[in-house]
Amino acid sequence: MNGLLPTAITQLSGYAGWQQSPYGIPYILGSTVYDRAGRSLGALPWTIRQTVTWSADGRLLCAAVPERATTGAQMRLETARPGEPAKLIASGFMVYSDNATYPVLACDASTDRAIVASFGQGVAPSRLTVFRLSTGAIIRSVDYAGMMGWVAASADGTMLVETLPFDTASQRWSATIRSADDGTTMGRVDGFVAHGFSGDNSLLVGASESIAAVVDWKTGRAVWSTSGTYGGFLAEPAGRRLAVGIGFVGGSDQRDVYLVSADGSAALLPAHVRVALRY
Repeated sequence: MNGLLPTAITQLSGYAGWQQSPYGIPYILGSTVYDRAGRSLGALPWTIRQTVTWSADGRLLCAAVPERATTGAQMRLETARPGEPAKLIASGFMVYSDNATYPVLACDASTDRAIVASFGQGVAPSRLTVFRLSTGAIIRSVDYAGMMGWVAASADGTMLVETLPFDTASQRWSATIRSADDGTTMGRVDGFVAHGFSGDNSLLVGASESIAAVVDWKTGRAVWSTSGTYGGFLAEPAGRRLAVGIGFVGGSDQRDVYLVSADGSAALLPAHVRVALRY
C-alpha cells in the first residue's frame, strides 16, 4: 500500500476547486462528487459558490443556502448524499446577505448536531446556531455582535472554540473552549488564535504570533509549532493527528504541509503533494 488512489485530480480555475471528505474519499471536484476510482457519484445539489461541508463520517454533505440569492432571503440548512437531491433540515434561522458567508462548522449524525455560523465579509463571525440534525430544532443561538475574532467547532458538533482579543493594546488573543449546547466554559488558552480541533477534540490547531501550533487545550502545552503563517488544517477522523498548512494565504508563496502527531513529531509532505485544507 502506498496511499495513492488510481486516479488524478486536476485543479480547476475560479471557484471550481476540490475538497476531500474526512477519510479522503469520496471527494468533490468542481460541482461533482467522485469515488475512489474517479467515477462520478453525481453532482452537488448546490452551486459551487456555496460552502459545502462533509459530515464527520463522510457520508453526507451539508450546506447553509439562501432560499434565493438576494439580500434579505431566509437561510436554509440542507443535507444531501452524493448524487441525491437536497433535504431541508431547517429554515428561517438567519437572513442572507451577499457580503457574508455561511459555513456549516459541524455536521454529525452520530451526535445529532449541526452548527451554522455567519461571517461578515467572510472573516468576522457575527452569529452561530446549533441544531439537532434529525429534526432541525434549534438548541442554541449565539449573537457575537462583532466582538469575536474567530469561531470554530469540533467535527462532532459538541464543542466550540471562540477567539477574541483579551488585551486590546497588545492585540493578544485568547481562545475559550465551550460546550456547543449550553456555552459552558471548558478551558482557555491565552496568546492563541484557534482554528479547529483534532478529531478526538483533545487538541487545538491555530496560530500564535508568527508561528503555527498544535496545543493541548486542557494544559495549554504546545504539542508542536513551527515558524510561518498558519494556512489551514485537516484532522484525522476521531484521532489525534493533524495535517497543518504553512503559508497558502495572504499572498504567501509558501505551500508547506506537515503531518503532526500527538507526541509532537511531524513529517513535512513532499513539495509536489497538494492537500485541500480547511482554514
